Amino acid sequence: MPADAATLSPMLWLVAFQLGLYAIGWVVCAALLGEDRGAVAHWGVFLLLLGVGLLLAGARGEPRAWGLYNAVNVITLIGFAVMRRGTERFVRAPASDVEQAVMLALVGGAIALLGPGEREASLRIVLAYAGQGYIVLRTMMAVRAPLRAEFGRAAFAAIVVPGVVIALLLVTLALRQALDLAHPQEMQRNTAANQGLMYVYLSGVALFNFGFMVMLTQRLVVKLRRASRRDSLTGLLNRGAIDDELHRLWELHRRGGEPFALLLLDIDHFKRVNDTHGHAAGDRVLAQVAGLLARHARQIDMVGRYGGEEFLIAIPHADAAGAAQAAERLRQVIEQQTVQARGVDLRVTASIGVAVVQPSDAGIDVALARADRALYRAKDEGRNRVVPADVPRRDAPRAVA
Repeated sequence: MPADAATLSPMLWLVAFQLGLYAIGWVVCAALLGEDRGAVAHWGVFLLLLGVGLLLAGARGEPRAWGLYNAVNVITLIGFAVMRRGTERFVRAPASDVEQAVMLALVGGAIALLGPGEREASLRIVLAYAGQGYIVLRTMMAVRAPLRAEFGRAAFAAIVVPGVVIALLLVTLALRQALDLAHPQEMQRNTAANQGLMYVYLSGVALFNFGFMVMLTQRLVVKLRRASRRDSLTGLLNRGAIDDELHRLWELHRRGGEPFALLLLDIDHFKRVNDTHGHAAGDRVLAQVAGLLARHARQIDMVGRYGGEEFLIAIPHADAAGAAQAAERLRQVIEQQTVQARGVDLRVTASIGVAVVQPSDAGIDVALARADRALYRAKDEGRNRVVPADVPRRDAPRAVA
């Protein structure tokens, strides 16, 4: 064993131990998570392989064994490839499996075919560092746009910028070795460059773990917040979220006179569907009607489940004629669809009351009450129809107490 190998081995083992702890953390996260489990599991494997590579490098000595010299570089290279695949999955970027397979076959295959001797060491080092740097750089290029789009510039600065710096550092180590093939800088040797590399591994992996843990937490918080505003059956806004949106629209109307319309929709004879075909069929009807409303409403419209079989659609920038036309279009769409229940094609219809917010309204509840009265009129008049609310007159006489 070279005289300087023993002095650096404890540092290699310390870094490997730290990577192992990170790997265990990600494995635990993978067991607890659902949507991002695949990406998190990839990161755990990446850190585990990196730690195993460092442990094997710390055990290097004489005589030289292929498993302690060549396999270390191949394992580490595979680990970086796994990291790239997991990161691409996390940001929903296209997979680069073919590119990675070609790179691993060429670079990893070349490393594997080289002997473990000191004469081949410099070439192994060049290939290993160049391959690692290439993977890190390509990863940063693939994720920079999705990271910025979902998490903002802070994520770009925290992940992509240091990632590019690390990639350039690895490429620099490869070039340095290529220019001095006579003096191989193997990882176990106690040199300033290798010590610096260990610090880069520690700081880079710490930043990687901290950055992606923060983004993972942020994504989970957004998901939970969104789930708390959604109806579990239909996926539409729930009653609490509807109230929030209605008050927001009312404030816009109150400050700038921005008009909007309310469509209160009720599925006709819904109790009959439950009683005849069962609650599972009723749930399918609710989910299908909700899907139709979400697909056929405009992107700026608010669609929510108001309660039971009632739905509320708020249409910004709409007058009475435009709101009635939108309601009629939705009524026809629902009427033309069928729902499968126990082998039977069910057809459902809907009654819709329409109200446009008026300057004389004292609050959003006044407009909602008009839409509700219009809905009851639609049911009293035979259902499966659109009924506009009566517009209150400003000069209507006041009732005498």
